[in-house]
Amino acid sequence: MDGYVARIAAVHHMPRMAQITEVTGDIQPSRPHASFCDNTGLEILADCLGISPETTRLHSPLWTPDTKMLNLCGTLVARDFLQFSYRRFSPKALSMSAHHRALWQVRQLPICTETWEYLEDLCPNPSCRRRQIWRRTAGIELCDYCAEPLARGLATPVPEGLRDGLEKLVGLIHHESDRRRITRRHLPPGLAELSGGHLLELACVLAPVVDRRLTSLSNSKSLCLDSARDFIVPALAATWSFLAGWPGAIEQHVAEKLNRGNNDKGGSTRKAFYKVLCDYNAPRLSPAVQKVLSELADRCRTARSRGLSIVEMTKLTGADRPTLLKMRKAGKLPYFLALDGIRLQVLVNREAVAAMLTLNKPRLRLVHAAEMLGMPTYAIRELAHLGLLTAASVPPGRGDYLQLAICRDSLEAFRGKLSHLLSQSPEKHPIRLAEAMRGIGGRPKPWARVLKAIADGDLLASAVDGDAPLAQRIMIRSEKVLSLERFQHTGGMNWSSCMVTKTDLAEIMNISPPHFSRHSEFLLGPGPAFREVTMDIARQLARSYITTSEMSRKLRLYRRAVGNFARIHGVKPQASGLFSRTEAERLIPGLLVS
Repeated sequence: MDGYVARIAAVHHMPRMAQITEVTGDIQPSRPHASFCDNTGLEILADCLGISPETTRLHSPLWTPDTKMLNLCGTLVARDFLQFSYRRFSPKALSMSAHHRALWQVRQLPICTETWEYLEDLCPNPSCRRRQIWRRTAGIELCDYCAEPLARGLATPVPEGLRDGLEKLVGLIHHESDRRRITRRHLPPGLAELSGGHLLELACVLAPVVDRRLTSLSNSKSLCLDSARDFIVPALAATWSFLAGWPGAIEQHVAEKLNRGNNDKGGSTRKAFYKVLCDYNAPRLSPAVQKVLSELADRCRTARSRGLSIVEMTKLTGADRPTLLKMRKAGKLPYFLALDGIRLQVLVNREAVAAMLTLNKPRLRLVHAAEMLGMPTYAIRELAHLGLLTAASVPPGRGDYLQLAICRDSLEAFRGKLSHLLSQSPEKHPIRLAEAMRGIGGRPKPWARVLKAIADGDLLASAVDGDAPLAQRIMIRSEKVLSLERFQHTGGMNWSSCMVTKTDLAEIMNISPPHFSRHSEFLLGPGPAFREVTMDIARQLARSYITTSEMSRKLRLYRRAVGNFARIHGVKPQASGLFSRTEAERLIPGLLVS
């Protein structure tokens, strides 16, 4: 309306707009704008200009009875969103059509969507450079003071990446109803009740979340165009994605910033968003926007029950905390934002990680499972390979299959089944299984195969009473069962890079654990008391050396006589109690390899 009156004044060679607006009777000399006329003044002005009062009301904001919301070509916007004190323009748009666009009055969006350039407010004449006002005008396309054509000005173009979001924001308050309707199709149902002005107000409230350097835009009475170009317009363009994906989009944005941490101003984003949640009752905001922000705050508070923090996941799954944090930051764990009291947290979706939580059954470390059954750790691995025990899932960051853990319930079930079968044996057997295993040398013992045969009913066995682990109490009829073909091979068990303890190595080589310490440095070299070696090394050592205890058992000789017997046959000891297996088997008759 101000632009139309200014054009009429220029056509009739009137030096001031007030020569037209003074007909309303109540216009002040300091504010000769048509926009400042009340309803009665607009009717007088309409009669003077020969246009309908409805047209003057449509294009004049300040006649609106509401004190907080003003009319902008049929759309109500916040009073502080409109700029009246001076006029801004697009040089290129004025060269196309010399009339003032109503959207140029929107303080927070100093852009022209027709030409996609930032608005200017100064005369392009270097000798003038005066800010353009409405008091005296020589025409919309000319400077108020020196009559320099404003189309000669050079405006900065709006970056391509910002235009889509800005076009949608402008479409919310556009003077064309079809344009407003098309834009609102992109909004979710949660924002359907808000008008275009309220949506623009909401975008301005959320803008500091994008750039913390911005203050509340609703209170900015005047904006420097340079600041608007560098900070405000890019932030507002980014808020359109928040509106289109409301409310999950802004929660995701804040959560991603918090995921990145201090390297990307995550703390500043946390403060800005928390201020948005806390200021939903601010009197400067319209009730409709207050309601939407209140619902967002309630959503963030109730979200705490839907997720788990990384600390809670660590306790429930046994996973490595830094590993879980890396997985969340990489997007492998679905996360969202929640408000816990006064603290914003990034939580992992409880339903999405339910499988990981259910797999976290009570588990036993390999060493503990071996102690409970009374056998070496490699036998536990083979039992899991055969399906007799259930390998517990390895929590993220806690290693791989080499650090195997066994589900406690599967171990207890297997031990209970074996105990029941052994107790049902009609006869007592004379040979202890653990003693029979000592007759096997040069390879791991077939513990798993023997226990599987007992569990399947293919091997008769019994158990003696006592407090020793179950495997140490099993009795068999004869040692000949260990020479059966099904006990000779592991049936596809891959021992590559499998780790065994020093106690396991002693058992494979038929050395009692108390006596293994004097052989440890010779076999493995200097090292810590508690250490692990690969199964490949253990098997190589077992094939390379034979002990006096194994030779004593196979030759039926007293253990102290084995050394002299070996020297008589030309077998020299490699170390105290250790001989070369290849040399011993070649020179000593009756020494068989099992």
